[in-house]
Amino acid sequence: MTERESGGGVPALVPPMQPGTVTGEPPTGADWVVEVAWTGHRCIAYVEPGKRVRLLSGAGNSMSSAYPELAEPLLRRSPPGGMVLDGTLVARGEEHAVRPRLIARRSARHRPSDATIRRIPVDLQVADLLWLDGQDTTALPYAERRALLDGLGFASPPVWTTSPLPATEIATMLAIAEQKGADGLHARHLRGRYHPGGRSRFWLRVPVTRTRQVLVGGWTPADPQRPETVGTLLLGAPVPDAPGRLHYVGRVGVSLGERRRLAVELAHREQAAPPFVDAVPAAAAGHARWAQPGLTGLAEFSGWISGRRMRRPYWRGLLDAGDVHEDRWAQPPEPAPVPPQPQSPPEPEPRPRSRPAPPAPEPPPAAPPAPDPPEPVPATDARRLEQHFVYNALNTIAALIRTDPGRARDLLMGFADLNRAADQVGGSTLGEELAAVQGYLQLEQARFGPRLRVAVDVAPALHPVPVTPLQLLTAVRDAVQREIEPRPDGGELTLAARPVEGGCEVTVATAGAAARTIRLTS
Repeated sequence: MTERESGGGVPALVPPMQPGTVTGEPPTGADWVVEVAWTGHRCIAYVEPGKRVRLLSGAGNSMSSAYPELAEPLLRRSPPGGMVLDGTLVARGEEHAVRPRLIARRSARHRPSDATIRRIPVDLQVADLLWLDGQDTTALPYAERRALLDGLGFASPPVWTTSPLPATEIATMLAIAEQKGADGLHARHLRGRYHPGGRSRFWLRVPVTRTRQVLVGGWTPADPQRPETVGTLLLGAPVPDAPGRLHYVGRVGVSLGERRRLAVELAHREQAAPPFVDAVPAAAAGHARWAQPGLTGLAEFSGWISGRRMRRPYWRGLLDAGDVHEDRWAQPPEPAPVPPQPQSPPEPEPRPRSRPAPPAPEPPPAAPPAPDPPEPVPATDARRLEQHFVYNALNTIAALIRTDPGRARDLLMGFADLNRAADQVGGSTLGEELAAVQGYLQLEQARFGPRLRVAVDVAPALHPVPVTPLQLLTAVRDAVQREIEPRPDGGELTLAARPVEGGCEVTVATAGAAARTIRLTS
């Protein structure tokens, strides 16, 4: 039940509902929808126009002062009677890789500076609506709550609505979640009600299971008095350009039968020094014995802890040398880049209190502060699909589900292919790049309609020419976003390739802008 404010306004507290966990097969019926569960902090937003915005954690602790940039967009979209939203705070770009360290750096600050807000932008991804304009909506079916939520128009940072898709596409959604490093999906039944403070079989968390190759870099004895015994394995992933060195990714228990087999294999590989380039936690290193890397196995796990350790690993067994693939190592997600910022005075550490104390008044500056330098235009990262495009793509697909389900499915499969291309390791070819470009342009054409026109002229004989992954896609995306999207009438994008000595030249052009030419060498 909700705790009401005096006077019948926005509730003082709505205890958040918690998802159940899928124990068998995930739901796939037509009455279910699924969405990616990004890593972040649960947040219930209480919006009262003319008064205040309160952001409470799942445990009911205030987070309002830590995220002041969210107040204005929430108030701007609120009806006069206020609203209560259920969502997740995520570090912007969370869909690129799991970034718990970034969101932790923001949440650890009681009142961040403007420089910190710019350096670590945070978004509120809104998934449910609990109160709207004087009416409690928790008793409504999820489909009705969702329709009301979509009508509020949260479609740009820093406040977004999530993009649920039909559960019939759960296999594709699980593949996207795995590629992006998310730990799971949320599955919601369209008729499910919101149970404040409770759980329901109509809202489930579907974990993502990953299976990756690992190298055994050591073990913890089952009996410290008998160091040759094996209790748990210390696992790692290869360090590029450093043979024999590993990144530590976690430890895992093994069955009794596996212990005996591994004890024999490891007896000939023991070495005095650890092969790991990063520190092994004290709990794992206490009685550890170190091994020369060479034994490769499979580990199944559900995600990454702090971005570097496998969550709930399960040992699947050793691999034969012929079954090892260089693109299947358990590599943790790359840490999020933190752009440089101007030097600013240090911020006071928050006091350890249940409710944060108001900050002490700052002394007046000795001299007027210098103006902040202009924000640089972020360069397009050829290894990433930026957040704006990811959200727009999923929202476009979700909208087409009702009107053109066949086309929506084609776009979803193209989106999955595009994600695989973005995560590709190693080289690529012009033909493979064209497939990724076509998947991208199909999604943008579904969004822009006749405003985006495309002409492609690339002879099949040029498809085998080698190319850096996403090199061509980056140029195409840049042309669409910078030269066509801002124009009310859109424009035409032309992509052409012609053979030249030693390879080919690819040209990406739009009317009224300088063409981009990429030289590819065979």
